[in-house]
Amino acid sequence: MIFIGERINGLQPRIYKFLQERDKEAIQRVARKQAEAGAAYLDLNVGTAWLRPAEVMAWLVKTVQEAVDIPLSLDSRRLEVIEAGLKVCRTGL
Repeated sequence: MIFIGERINGLQPRIYKFLQERDKEAIQRVARKQAEAGAAYLDLNVGTAWLRPAEVMAWLVKTVQEAVDIPLSLDSRRLEVIEAGLKVCRTGL
């Protein structure tokens, strides 16, 4: 069985606040907690309420990858948001 951590989602009020404030430590804490709980992948979703979601996704990918070394699943309805995350994503995880 493969577990995917889905707690980093901008639709959740707490995560939305962290993203809005660019609270790196808070996002990294959530990422580490999911990895420590056994998540094989982390799903990253910036939500839908952003003026610049692609910019936020790129920041989020970099921030999470500084904290954990597990693969990411970039989640968005908008292709340009996923592309922005892929451009900064480390390979070989």
